[in-house]
Amino acid sequence: MTTPTTQTPALRRPALMILALVLVALNLRLAITSAAALLTMLTEAGALNSVTVVLVPAIPTAVFAVAGVSTARLASRWGVERTVAVGLAVLALGLIIRAIPAPWIVVAGTVIATGGLAVVNILLPAVVRLHFARNIGTVTTIYSTAMSLGAATAAATAVPVALALGSPTLGLAAWAIPALIALTVWAIVMPLQRPARVAPPADDAAAARGARQPLPAGTWLLASFFALQSLLSYVIMGWLPTIAVGSGLSPERAGVLLGIAMAVGVPGTVLIMPLARGAKRMRLGFAIVASATAGGVLGFLFAPLALPEVWAGLLGLGMCAFPLALGLIASIGRDAIESARVSTTVQSIGYTVATLGPLGAGALHQAVGSWTPVLVLLAVGAAVQATVGLVLTGVVWRGRAAVKTVE
Repeated sequence: MTTPTTQTPALRRPALMILALVLVALNLRLAITSAAALLTMLTEAGALNSVTVVLVPAIPTAVFAVAGVSTARLASRWGVERTVAVGLAVLALGLIIRAIPAPWIVVAGTVIATGGLAVVNILLPAVVRLHFARNIGTVTTIYSTAMSLGAATAAATAVPVALALGSPTLGLAAWAIPALIALTVWAIVMPLQRPARVAPPADDAAAARGARQPLPAGTWLLASFFALQSLLSYVIMGWLPTIAVGSGLSPERAGVLLGIAMAVGVPGTVLIMPLARGAKRMRLGFAIVASATAGGVLGFLFAPLALPEVWAGLLGLGMCAFPLALGLIASIGRDAIESARVSTTVQSIGYTVATLGPLGAGALHQAVGSWTPVLVLLAVGAAVQATVGLVLTGVVWRGRAAVKTVE
């Protein structure tokens, strides 16, 4: 019979590992939403200028677009858990650097922090597969919820924290504290083991053969959809507080609006994800996220001071196009190797295109002195996203039918 003393470590270990995972996930959007909430204060304090204020919201997508190339190589050399620890350390370092109130140092700190963030973001699904293979869905839901809560918390409290510290750049750097806490718990709890080959040589050969095959039907449409949703989402995450301040709201309330948008993603994901099953449901899912985005954008365009919290909630529901896109990525392809190729193609293209969104939005606003053209283009983008989604639905389900027929 197993004694209680021998049972306790076995029972505690998974719980502690999930705790470490949640603490890490809480940090995966803090650097982005805290900076977005503080853009106005940073500019007024001279910590950002007319050039750097446009660059900061565009950095995350640019770094995400290139991070996958080096991350896989680092993980194969150091091990997944060790690489996550390094990513957390780099994230904390970048956040601390942003305490220095000089425009290009804030930009450099943002690049460094986002680089560490991107590494961790890419590897967390691999951590889940390695340590929670029997509960992937449950654990993924837990850490995805933590991501949304962390993003919402940072957005809503970044301005009050900065005011309490007496400096917007110190307000940026303060978010290194949860990153350091997560790093400490991760280093204690997770097995920082030696790298091990995830795929045997036979699988590598199969992957090489698969790489020479054409991508499955719907990949390029899915890449277009992913690019559009990423572009719209990162413009909203990067510029919503500044747009709200420009409409006459206080910086504190503007930060809360972004917090609302991010928090809506928690129940919104639960609502949207079941709609990735079946053609009719998928069409409904595409219609819901696009309509929500359009509604929120039009609200800020025509009545920004009337019901801004409602408009922010609609924008948050619209950003649930992201989990819907992830569900579609997993559904295209005949096997895991082909799905991985689809994922790499879709996300690389998507984040590369999405970089133009925050950058272009800031540049356009500076050129015309108004957010109206940006909001109009966002509404048009939502309509195009809906159109691409509806076309994609037919292609995906015809492709699934063809695969079943061959099998």
